[in-house]
Amino acid sequence: MAHKTGPFGNTTCWNNHAFVNAFLVLPDNCAADFGKEKVFYMATRDELYAKFGITAEAAQLFETELGTLLLSVSAIENGWYVTPDPVNARKVLDQIEAHTLGRLLGALKGKVAFDEQLAERFASALKARNRLNHGFYERHNFKIQTDEGRDVMIADLEELHEELIQVWRMASGLTAVMAELVTKLRNDQPTE
Repeated sequence: MAHKTGPFGNTTCWNNHAFVNAFLVLPDNCAADFGKEKVFYMATRDELYAKFGITAEAAQLFETELGTLLLSVSAIENGWYVTPDPVNARKVLDQIEAHTLGRLLGALKGKVAFDEQLAERFASALKARNRLNHGFYERHNFKIQTDEGRDVMIADLEELHEELIQVWRMASGLTAVMAELVTKLRNDQPTE
């Protein structure tokens, strides 16, 4: 059995002549051994577009998580955990949603102390997201026209996706801690 990475993550390929002959189906990016000749599965345009969408989703999850973190900081700063203020909270949320990812990171740096490693990861994720959303297809140019070119594009998307999903998980952890803090602050308020 051989393991290869396909367009949607790790896939398992059975390099077994009898198995492949019996089913005549190969999983994504799978090589089957037919004696001296290997048959490779190449990414289709649909798979490429799907991987781009999945990667864009990871970037949006990261951006949304940072916005939630910034809104939580504002809730603490403004005491909304004591006295809810939906009108001003909506105004802050609208401002946050108007921010680019870079502006969100800048706003957070002014309010939250990130250690150097986390700040570097977030800055790297911003670059990854910008590589994805600003010229991905232009940079790859005519690669989309060939099987080999689409495989190169898929590999680039896999790298971007991995980076973005990891920083989303980091940001999600920060947001969870912030939510616990807001809940603790609210619960620690004296009752009348």
